[in-house]
Amino acid sequence: MAVVDASFQFLQWQALYSKQKPYEVFLPAESFQNKIPRSNLVFEPHSVRVHDVRTQRDEYTLDTHGFQFIRHITMVEDFKDRTVVQQSYIPEMERLLGQHLSQSQGGHGDAVRTVCFDFRLRESIDTDEFAKRNINLEDGFDRLLPATHPHIDQSTRGAVLRVKRHMGEEAEKLLKGRVRVINVWRPLADVRSWPLALCDARTVSPDDLVTCDIVRRRYVGETYFGKFNPAQKWHYLSGMTPEDVIFIKVYDSDQTVQVQRKRFYCNSTQDMCLTLLLCRIGCLHASFQLTDSPHPRVSIELRILVFGG
Repeated sequence: MAVVDASFQFLQWQALYSKQKPYEVFLPAESFQNKIPRSNLVFEPHSVRVHDVRTQRDEYTLDTHGFQFIRHITMVEDFKDRTVVQQSYIPEMERLLGQHLSQSQGGHGDAVRTVCFDFRLRESIDTDEFAKRNINLEDGFDRLLPATHPHIDQSTRGAVLRVKRHMGEEAEKLLKGRVRVINVWRPLADVRSWPLALCDARTVSPDDLVTCDIVRRRYVGETYFGKFNPAQKWHYLSGMTPEDVIFIKVYDSDQTVQVQRKRFYCNSTQDMCLTLLLCRIGCLHASFQLTDSPHPRVSIELRILVFGG
C-alpha cells in the first residue's frame, strides 16, 4: 500500500475553550458589527501519513471504517444547472444510497428513507482569489475551497438538530428509530490534487474531537473538529474519476451496529465502552494538496439523513 505525506490543519486546544465553546460565525461582518471575533478557532499544521487504498478499496465499509468507495456513473452531466442538480442528481443519489444500504443488509433489512438536506460544490482555486469572493453559505452552488481541517460535519447533538430542523412534525417519531447522517462525495473531474482523505473511525479517540457551534443566518448547528493524534490512520483513493463515489458516515444511532464494531475492535471492557462512543461520532475527513497540478479539483457533496434500516 503506497503512502504519501500530507499536511492537515488540526484544531489546537486553547484554555479559552474551557470557558467559551468553540464557534465560527458565517455571517457578513456588518451583521454583528465586529463586536465579537468571527471565530475563536485556532488551527495548527501537522504532517500525516496517508495510505493509498487503490488496491484494497473494496475492503473498507461504512459500519467498520466509517467510509466506503463505490463505482457509479451518474446520469447528470451539467452540474452548473440548478434545476438538473436539484431535480435529477439529488434524487439519483438518494436512491443510490438507499439501494446500497439495503443491499449491504442482504436485502433483508427494513426499507430506508433518504432525505438530502444540504449539498455543496467545491473547487480548488487560488486562496487570494477566493478571499475576494462574497460567499453565500446558504447557496450550495457558491463553491467553497476543499476543506483542509479534519472534521465531522455533524456532532451527535448536531445530527439530532438536523432531524428536528428538516423533518418537522415527523422528527420526534423518526428519532425513536435508526437515524444516520451520510455524506455522498463525488469529484466532477479527474482528481490530480486535493484528494479527500478519510480517517479510520476505529483509530479516533473521543478526546480527539471538539464540538464547535456553526452560526449561520437562520440556523446554529454543531460540528466536530479534530485534534492531532499520531494513532489516527488516514486513507485516500488515488486517481479518482467522476465515477468514483465515497460514502462517509457522519452519525449512526443504531445500537446493533455499535455492538458489531465493538466486538470487531475491542479487547477489554474499557475499550468496548470507548468504541461504543466512536460508532456515534463518524468519520473524520479533510483534503490535502497532493501535487501542484494546475487542474482544479471540483467536487460535489450531499448531506443525507437516513431513517430506518
